[in-house]
Amino acid sequence: MCGICGIILKDHNNPNFSIGSILYQMMESQQIRAQDSAGIAIFNDSNICNNSLSYNLDYFIKSSAEYKLIEEKISTTNKQVSEQDQLFTRLSKDNRVSIIGRTKEMKLVKNIGLVRDLDKKYNIKSMKGSHGIGHLRIATSSKVDPSHAHPFSTTIMSDIAVVHNGEITNYSTLRNSLETKGYPFYTSCDSEVIAVFIADQLLTHGDIQRANEEFIQKADGPFTYILATPHSLSLTRDKFGTRKGIIGYNPGGVGYPAFWAMATDLSALDIVGAIEDVKAAPPGKSIIFTI
Repeated sequence: MCGICGIILKDHNNPNFSIGSILYQMMESQQIRAQDSAGIAIFNDSNICNNSLSYNLDYFIKSSAEYKLIEEKISTTNKQVSEQDQLFTRLSKDNRVSIIGRTKEMKLVKNIGLVRDLDKKYNIKSMKGSHGIGHLRIATSSKVDPSHAHPFSTTIMSDIAVVHNGEITNYSTLRNSLETKGYPFYTSCDSEVIAVFIADQLLTHGDIQRANEEFIQKADGPFTYILATPHSLSLTRDKFGTRKGIIGYNPGGVGYPAFWAMATDLSALDIVGAIEDVKAAPPGKSIIFTI
């Protein structure tokens, strides 16, 4: 089974601590679970483009046996709409390209291999922010390549990221209903449907709790997922609680901030000292931290 984790600082108004280092430790402690791929998403509002009408389009491009992660800045002003459309058209026709999402203040990196490989490539331990999520994948249905690694995002709206442990057994039904609305999918992984479903819900009513509750009601199968947005971090379990999800608190210390952490395994909380108020998320419920 996959390993998932998340962290959110208690003082999220001063995101100057390298939470990437905490996520790294949590992921490494769960590495025995999965070795196919690893990835993180970290939120820091200092990453926001100077032009609020711009965002980054993130995608992989394959050259020989290597995948390169590209972050291309796109303007959404009326003047540049044709440029945006042209880029999507060009990328969708290039079979070397795998689009992974839209970002503003979120930094998303993922690749095949272990978490230590991810750190060597992207220096994740140095990444600062207010909150973030991490994932270790063992592939059970879709292929192993960087675009099928977690976290999953979407181009529907910026800065949505999901890490997931489990299986969405009615994935095809959910995906078909979302594609009918015109939403694009870029992989064959069932986890991608969570990100697109949540984005659709947020565009409809803008409520994280309601979005998670809707997914619990409409999705079948065993699952636990952690959802990150610019202003929230939430842990959600299926209605039967068939996949683990636990939360703990570290009160901080000298030079070390207080934070809440969530993960699949207790070892991930223990290794970063998040051993106060440890509890499992209730089945069929979502525990949400907001900024």
